Amino acid sequence: MNTPFLTGRAPALRTLFLLNSLCVGGAEKQVVSLFNGIAGPRHAPFLQCIKNDDTLLEQIAPALRPCVLPNLGVTSGLDLRAVHMLARRIDSLGIHTVVCTNMYALLHGSLARLALGRRRREVQLVEVFHTTDVGSRKEEWAMAVYRRIVRSADLLVYVCHGQASHWRSRGLQARQDMVIYNGVDTGRFADHWSAQDKTALRTRLGLSEQDFVIGLCAVMRPEKAHGDFLQALAALHARGVPAKGLLIGDGPLRRQVEQQIDQLGLRASVRVTGLLDDVRPMVAACDAMVLTSHAVETFSIAALEAMSLGKPMVMTRIGGAGEQIVDGHDGQLYPPGDTDALANALMSLADRNRCRDMGARAAARVRDAFGVERMVRSYARALEALSERRVPESDPPLTTPR
Repeated sequence: MNTPFLTGRAPALRTLFLLNSLCVGGAEKQVVSLFNGIAGPRHAPFLQCIKNDDTLLEQIAPALRPCVLPNLGVTSGLDLRAVHMLARRIDSLGIHTVVCTNMYALLHGSLARLALGRRRREVQLVEVFHTTDVGSRKEEWAMAVYRRIVRSADLLVYVCHGQASHWRSRGLQARQDMVIYNGVDTGRFADHWSAQDKTALRTRLGLSEQDFVIGLCAVMRPEKAHGDFLQALAALHARGVPAKGLLIGDGPLRRQVEQQIDQLGLRASVRVTGLLDDVRPMVAACDAMVLTSHAVETFSIAALEAMSLGKPMVMTRIGGAGEQIVDGHDGQLYPPGDTDALANALMSLADRNRCRDMGARAAARVRDAFGVERMVRSYARALEALSERRVPESDPPLTTPR
């Protein structure tokens, strides 16, 4: 294999990032940012996907694409053929640490380490866990199985302190654990679009410069609860606030979402973009953004991206939302499923000056606390500590403006 790390003097630490696929998702974006950022004199990253979805491959730095290994080709479930292929690659590349994203990757990574035989003692196993509240009985059952697998991990990384408290109290345990906040590229997610650009985009969507436009950027799946946003939008109209909605994305529930738009009489007030290669212009054209998830969400990358673009986030109070934003300062929180509270929060942002000020504070918070550089430094220190048998240090909790 021709990679920039297999010639010349080898860096100290070779890390394999193992994830389900490069589909569009928050956890996947986090891995791409980390993979791109950590490469350097001390760290040689490689990336391995279990399934065949390379949507985010173009976001991998060109110089690092030779370090993206061929996908294992798994379609579903546990694939022992893939486990042994993974073990051979770990061995041939001299990998020191396998960093697994979420539990499906950990299942394959832990079995691949076992398949290494005696050499397994030389390979550290890290699990980066992005979930707090599971969304179904099937997922609850899966977590009961995964608890046993997590015990084999050398390090369990949570993405916020609220999540860590949640799972520690429920007995999820690795050899050691820590917290590293998710981060985003604040340069890439900066508002570079002019007022004229935004007006032109709105015009193409049938929206005016004067419209109060609220966006929701999420895959249309049950846990994202798009219907809550639509109900809140209808409630705003009933109160005389002619807000408009912009649903950015697509997904398996799109037909049901569009049916609900019609049932609520919102066809003239809601636009659906479908799947986009680049959501940034759409988010930039909105006044505010919402995230209405009922479950799974822990420390949303999509929310950090929107905040970095200067948009106040209205989010359900789940997972680490209370660490991500300061309620009433740079965003607003409400109980999941409470569409009246959601409508109240959105109504308060119809004041353009308040909305803009809150958005500016949101962008400043992300730049200060949740930039990708900080995240990469935290992971680099953690991997170095693990290799030297030291205890990694967590990011300090953030609950107030910095």
